[in-house]
Amino acid sequence: MGMKLQDIETELVAVRAELKNIEENPDSNEDDEGAVVDTLLSRHDELEGLAKPLRERMKRLGAVRYAAQDPTNGESAGDDEEDDGADGGSAIRTGITVHSRGRRNPYENLQAVRNRTVNRGELRGRALDAIELASRSGDLLHDYAENATRLVQDNPMIGRHVLLTGSDEYRESFREYLEDPEGNAQRAALSLTLANGGYLLPFVLDPTIVLTNAASANPYRRISNVKQTTSNTWNGVTSAGVTAAWLAEGTAAADNTPTVGNIQITPLKAAAWVFGSFEVLADTDFGSQLPTLLQDARDRLEENAFAVGTGTAQPKGIVTAATTTVATVTTGAYVVADVYALHAALPPRFRNSSQAAFVGNVAQINRTRQLDTAGGASFWTNLGKDAPEQLLGKGIYESSSMTNALTTTSKIMVFGDFGQYYIVDRIGVSVIYEPMITGTGASANLPTGQSGWFMFWRVGADAAVPGAFRTLLT
Repeated sequence: MGMKLQDIETELVAVRAELKNIEENPDSNEDDEGAVVDTLLSRHDELEGLAKPLRERMKRLGAVRYAAQDPTNGESAGDDEEDDGADGGSAIRTGITVHSRGRRNPYENLQAVRNRTVNRGELRGRALDAIELASRSGDLLHDYAENATRLVQDNPMIGRHVLLTGSDEYRESFREYLEDPEGNAQRAALSLTLANGGYLLPFVLDPTIVLTNAASANPYRRISNVKQTTSNTWNGVTSAGVTAAWLAEGTAAADNTPTVGNIQITPLKAAAWVFGSFEVLADTDFGSQLPTLLQDARDRLEENAFAVGTGTAQPKGIVTAATTTVATVTTGAYVVADVYALHAALPPRFRNSSQAAFVGNVAQINRTRQLDTAGGASFWTNLGKDAPEQLLGKGIYESSSMTNALTTTSKIMVFGDFGQYYIVDRIGVSVIYEPMITGTGASANLPTGQSGWFMFWRVGADAAVPGAFRTLLT
């Protein structure tokens, strides 16, 4: 008998966890470790092959189930799941798996969600059900669903975003909006439904949720502390901690109450404007490709800001925020001793953190590889791999916006605890269609035969503890 989808997903999580553990804690016996990794990768591929048709079946089954939902909230006569609540609608959740007897449509009565009259508990529960439905139907990959679940559990207002942008009706309207924006804009002008000419990206596409996946080319969302907010700022508290002291018998203790500080990060607006002629937009499927294009634009813009952003009218990049530098042994040069010096300069609290990592341009990463002339005897792997995953036992990541130069005063690499680098998203990415672009100058207010889309979002970033990082300066 074949495996159930839930069992496959559970084993996939275990396999991924084991691979991650091996990556973070390499064995001294590389041959044995390589064999284990090969076995795990083969099993991962096998499980994915088994899961694919089952996910597709669940997607079709979910569509039928919700389409045929009856007044009893879709409870089937053959449902053998245990009722854990008197109302028949409560659920037992483990991770992102929801066992619900009531099977209530999480998207019913969305007007109450829009009016903010749904209590936080119900908002969270319905959003988790919506995520599970999207995951089972194949619209949301397992890793994305896990991350979305964590976000909703941390902030119920993100649940509101999920419910308002996740229903089949909304996603179908969003698709139609991209394919026929003029017609949908006219229809919105005659009604009070949906977004009246502007849409938030559906939560299964929204980069505030999906960009944390490890497949992203931008390393910062993978290794940093990513927060979401529904207000215009995010506020955190910092403290140097308590200082203990030796105390003689009968002697009064000193006041060791810690002082606290505040870190405030303000998400700043970024935007992308895409337009074309009526002929191009009508004769191609450009609209259907738009979310992917906009996602890529956002990723590249944010990578630059998270790396070298000034902090003025844009997020503060890690190179700017990491104010403590470590000079190389020789000005304008880079040798093995510089790597060890950078590593040792970071205080133990941050150097030993599970989120401690090196970040640099690929040119600096390759220079670091070439320092090891002994072919592995010094501190890194040989040329058998495309790019080593670790340097001195810590992860190393490429950031294309960091400098590739090796000249005087170049900041060539950052090492630190990226759990102290905060990226703050104001949830929701909006897309607005402009059906008629007009000219400028002598052609002001005259139509140009073009239309376009305007996407905007808000994000901020800064180091909560600048001392948690060190920058190597040539």
